[in-house]
Amino acid sequence: MKALADAKLTPNNTHILNSYLVRTKAEMRAYLRRLREVAAENAVNRRDLESMVREWRSHNLFYWLHLFRSRTKDVDLELSQSWPRELFCRVVDFFYFW
Repeated sequence: MKALADAKLTPNNTHILNSYLVRTKAEMRAYLRRLREVAAENAVNRRDLESMVREWRSHNLFYWLHLFRSRTKDVDLELSQSWPRELFCRVVDFFYFW
């Protein structure tokens, strides 16, 4: 699993560099939980864990399909997510098999 230094945390965003390297739900949850332990009052603590995992998995799926690779190798888990984007992530997550 990647080191915590590979994440940039702000009150409104959690940016994870090379997020495609973390592939399973369990690893993603563990990574986000570790970030929560060291990052009080940041976006990672104020957004639903499963919602962040779904968005992360959506990015990974596009990366592994070789779509938008320069934009999907990292993930930005913004605090505010529109309902269309949340719906999109839920649908795409369904096709992620790792």
